[in-house]
Amino acid sequence: MSDEEPKSAWEIALEKLKAQDQGDIIPLTTEQKAQIAEIRSRFRAKVAEAELRYQNRRKEAVTRGATDEIEKIEQQLMREKERLAAEEEALAKKVRENRE
Repeated sequence: MSDEEPKSAWEIALEKLKAQDQGDIIPLTTEQKAQIAEIRSRFRAKVAEAELRYQNRRKEAVTRGATDEIEKIEQQLMREKERLAAEEEALAKKVRENRE
């Protein structure tokens, strides 16, 4: 028998996480960081444009008192923002995975 105390589940889990992380972390190059920053900036602008576009449509619907349309517009904006976020993340992932 060993004189060491048995490890807790927490300690075992922590060791497993450390072992997994050691091979997974690869630092980004300066060029990759710049490309990702450009992607983020471009998509922030796209989100702002979408918000303005939908904000104008929402104001028109409020003026008309079209509550159903207001809800639809807000849902459309939410879907548009989700779509843009997914597209942004896909492009950033491509840059991160490009290890040439």
